[in-house]
Amino acid sequence: MKAIRVSVNFREWSKVDGFLGRFKGEEDTFIYQVDNVTFIAVFDSECAMAYFKAELGKAFDEETIIVKLR
Repeated sequence: MKAIRVSVNFREWSKVDGFLGRFKGEEDTFIYQVDNVTFIAVFDSECAMAYFKAELGKAFDEETIIVKLR
């Protein structure tokens, strides 16, 4: 399993719920929202994580901080 912690710019907090909603039905992705701008995403595969990261880049205009977790 792979996991990342994501923090988006506070100015884009309103986009977080909609973005995370797109992944709620995915079998290979689990997401826990910590607060308005921070969430943790856990993936079954490297491919699922790569797709999620690509979608992050499309969804948010401001800088997004991604930290890999163990």
